Amino acid sequence: MGAFFLVLAAVLGCYAMVNSVKILGINSMIKPIKFALSTAIYAWTMAYLLFYVNNQRAVKWYSILALATMLFENGVITIQALLGKRSHFNYDDPLSGLLYGFMGLMIVWLTTATLVISIRFIRQKTYSVNKTIALSIKLGLILFVVFSFFGGYMSAVNSHNIGGEMGKGGLDFVDWSTLFGDLRVGHFFGIHSLQAIPLFGFFISKKALDRSDTKLMVWLFALIYTSCVCLTIWQALNGKPFMGF
Repeated sequence: MGAFFLVLAAVLGCYAMVNSVKILGINSMIKPIKFALSTAIYAWTMAYLLFYVNNQRAVKWYSILALATMLFENGVITIQALLGKRSHFNYDDPLSGLLYGFMGLMIVWLTTATLVISIRFIRQKTYSVNKTIALSIKLGLILFVVFSFFGGYMSAVNSHNIGGEMGKGGLDFVDWSTLFGDLRVGHFFGIHSLQAIPLFGFFISKKALDRSDTKLMVWLFALIYTSCVCLTIWQALNGKPFMGF
């Protein structure tokens, strides 16, 4: 799954060089490229982290659901982009609205399944990794779920911008608004707690001299990281851009 979406991102990147279609002021291929890259990272991260879940039967079914969901979501995003249409917040025609709605349902289903398998991991009595790494995985999974559900707020307000229209100027590639509040910033950094916190846990468990303090250090890092994510969300909700020029 990870390799497939990495190749897809590369193919779409090549096509973007000759593509002249724009959606919301940017090359229509930018969004499917971003989602393909994000999906590749998600797939490889989950493959690594869920190796430590003792109930591998549950991991198998979760993996099948993740594959089906990501294929559908990226398929809708890519095909809509090729047609010059928005994949998100698009109710311009019945089919686009139906695809967007079903895509949202699939993501809610997968996020709920992620919560369930995270709880399974948290409730394990034994772990094949040390307690510091196990804690970092637990925190990374839970924060990933929390900030994944935050994506639903964008659907509720039918926009990722606060204080202005979408497509009015953004940072290169990520396209985060430089004029208005952009909820995608907090969503992005929030879901990537899935990588940031476990990476910190792996690093600190190897490098820290006083191993009795490593769990506390993971808690502190997670608290600081979450606070920074919440700050970007507060910033967006108040109509302020993450970075403005």
